[in-house]
Amino acid sequence: MEKLKKFRDPVYGYIEIEDSIVHNIVDTAVFQRLRNIRQTSYAPLYPSSLHNRFVHSLGVYHLGCLAFNAISRSLQESKEQEIRILEDLNSLCKDKFSRYEALFKLACLLHDVGHSPFSHTGENFYINSKSKARIISEEEIEKYQKKIAETTNPEEKEKLEINFEEAKKYSIYKHLVYLTNDPVFRTAASYDAAAHEIMSCIVALENWGHDEQYFQNDAERSFFARCITGILYEEAANLPKTAHMKMCDEDSDKIREKMLLNCMIQLLHSSVIDVDRLDYIIRDSSTMGYQSVSVDYKRLLSGLEIVLVDEYNFTVGFHKNAISVIENAVYAHDNEKKWVQNHPSILYDSFLLQQAIFHIENEMKLNYPESQSTLFSYDSLTSEGSNFSLPYSNASQMHIRYLGDADLIYLMKNQFPSIYSEEYFSRNTRRLPVWKSEAEFMNLFDEGERKTILHALEEILGTEDSLEIEDKTIESIYTDIESSRHGYSNRVEVYRKKLSYVKELLNLCDKYGIKRNIALLSKSFFKSNFSKEDMRNYPILFPGNKATSLLKDVSPTLFSEQIGEGKLVYLFYYPGENREKINTPRFAHDLLPLLKKVSRP
Repeated sequence: MEKLKKFRDPVYGYIEIEDSIVHNIVDTAVFQRLRNIRQTSYAPLYPSSLHNRFVHSLGVYHLGCLAFNAISRSLQESKEQEIRILEDLNSLCKDKFSRYEALFKLACLLHDVGHSPFSHTGENFYINSKSKARIISEEEIEKYQKKIAETTNPEEKEKLEINFEEAKKYSIYKHLVYLTNDPVFRTAASYDAAAHEIMSCIVALENWGHDEQYFQNDAERSFFARCITGILYEEAANLPKTAHMKMCDEDSDKIREKMLLNCMIQLLHSSVIDVDRLDYIIRDSSTMGYQSVSVDYKRLLSGLEIVLVDEYNFTVGFHKNAISVIENAVYAHDNEKKWVQNHPSILYDSFLLQQAIFHIENEMKLNYPESQSTLFSYDSLTSEGSNFSLPYSNASQMHIRYLGDADLIYLMKNQFPSIYSEEYFSRNTRRLPVWKSEAEFMNLFDEGERKTILHALEEILGTEDSLEIEDKTIESIYTDIESSRHGYSNRVEVYRKKLSYVKELLNLCDKYGIKRNIALLSKSFFKSNFSKEDMRNYPILFPGNKATSLLKDVSPTLFSEQIGEGKLVYLFYYPGENREKINTPRFAHDLLPLLKKVSRP
């Protein structure tokens, strides 16, 4: 048995990892970068919330090992009891099962290895990133070149050349398809995955994807990436009985093997309870000092089962003994989401960071237009790094390697300061929210008034999640109106209405003697995980019962109707002299008729 290295952890005691994995993966600069990526954005509210993605990744690995051991036991018990789950799965020998186990555990360890700085604030910058990385094979390049050379029709040749250029154009999705040879990563399912998940797959496979002790073929690389992104094998998801009956034994074995892989994927990435979510629920609460419900992770994970959905299909579920812990885990997640993640101080902090990063990205594009990389890119996470040079110069003006929080802080402070970075660093100049929570908003306005307020603010925001309103906004809207006169006439009316709303809001600022500069930030209304269909239909095993029960049937009181629709919009303002706050009820009382006046047809 391979020697294990122990990591002391404040949550789990000791986390044990094989010595070779520690040496070849954990101790590398690529993985150690995670020490410099803060896990949460909660520090404005909870100053002790300073734990990082490194310890979280070790924690997810630890929980992943416990979870996998539980379903292994469940499979063994099903064989001993002659329950029809894997009785015909002759192709899945012990060695193959061990390969999947190793890949799953590796995915748990590396699921955040490509995470962007500052929690989730920067990850969407990956979507439009540029990189020097190869995303098209030599064979494909030769095919394109051969077709272009052989084509005599000028129009066809031009079309092929355009397609060739498009094929070479970088995207993180093309990059992952190239590394896995699985086209699923260029479908809608992949676009639903978080950008940091796609990047984590890329970083992991670029660094270890061709090391045969970890990956032996494209199918293994694809399964690893599916574990991280949560993309299931759709061909094995709840097939009807008729489809199973038409299959030969070989095809049936393949489908049932994919079903088992789907179970493994859901252990790391699901919409309800998984080991990633479980670690951050427990660790965030412990580090913040936030008093939440206790989650007995050992009891929860030991209750994992492979359960029959019907005669032919199976999935991952829980033993009846885990029901109380399932409830606690969902309560804990709901508490963190509602009272911490959605707190206006945290939302505003993220807004400032986002705007500061936008400013940096734009300045770097202007200053270094010839760069083959962007700041947020695969290249910036590597040892080679991203080079940023002035036009017509080969000398690197800036070099970014192993991008972390500190790099962004340096750029915000020294290279590309902005009004947003200054406000981020100086907390005594920040805007304040008019209403501080969803509960206060509900208290200020009745149902009809809430609809009026939110409809008006959403009309101002349009498709954006945030917007600053100041005198320059009026000029910008006038420009939009003029541009729209030559296009769709209904857009002119939309902009005119937006202009009226903006003017009324700025006039209200004058009335209260506050700066004519406010920010709108929108956030979905809180919706409990108990309301998710996947949670309602989570399979629960009662030994002795032939049929599997659903969580909604054994814990029906948890699934009450909730508001949970639409978006809550926070309105932030700069306080007056001596940080004097406005009278919130009076401001709300004055705000309502102004917005009503504009909203009337």
